[in-house]
Amino acid sequence: MVVVCPGCGLAAPAGGGARPDAYGASAECWERYGELLARSYGIAGHRPVHQLVVDAYVAQHPGGDGRREVQRLALCLMTLCLFVEEGADPRDGPALHKRMMAGRPDYFHWLRPPRLDGLMTVADVLAARDPAEHGRLVWEWGRDVWRAWEPCHATIRAWNARALT
Repeated sequence: MVVVCPGCGLAAPAGGGARPDAYGASAECWERYGELLARSYGIAGHRPVHQLVVDAYVAQHPGGDGRREVQRLALCLMTLCLFVEEGADPRDGPALHKRMMAGRPDYFHWLRPPRLDGLMTVADVLAARDPAEHGRLVWEWGRDVWRAWEPCHATIRAWNARALT
């Protein structure tokens, strides 16, 4: 049996794993994300784009409209914007998230996700054969996901302006 991820549309053989509650992902897609994270932590050449991996995945699997899910999606979209549009370094992602949350923002709100299937997925990045290809594919994935969120770009840019000025 093949399972299709409700977030990204990845079709994968059913694996029977646990589906994450906080993300709009299938168990099979979540398992592949775990493999990609293990590579990010375990292979030095993959670490420079780790935050871009996290942001692309979260933005492609936004989950529900609860406060934590909204905040997680907002932060990931905000840094994804900075990486793709402003050339910010993904290694600065955690520090950027800390700055974004410093004022305890109360202005984040649920954004209606665009259609997110038909884009690159975690499986495309897992196909990388070396760190250089990994980095190239992660950037391509991040740009692909960011383009999909185009209807919300103005809101995300406004959040960045408010949080980082």
